[in-house]
Amino acid sequence: MNKLYTVRVKFKTDKKDIIYINSIIDSYEGIGIVRTIDKKEGKVVVYSTNGMYKYVVDVLNELKKEGVKISEINIEESEKVDEW
Repeated sequence: MNKLYTVRVKFKTDKKDIIYINSIIDSYEGIGIVRTIDKKEGKVVVYSTNGMYKYVVDVLNELKKEGVKISEINIEESEKVDEW
């Protein structure tokens, strides 16, 4: 069995889209927990696992195709959940 660890999917978006993105990610139960790091700058992070983060990235890419402004997607393996 593979060891689970935390993966942070960080990205930037427009302030007006944060709640929408949060709602969409939340509707996919279990893929991650969304946290706004800096509302003014649109910095958002989704805490996921090594087994689920690819689904988070897929959802973000689909939202981009729909016209939601999402940029600077960055994936990090980290247990430091309180850092950007």
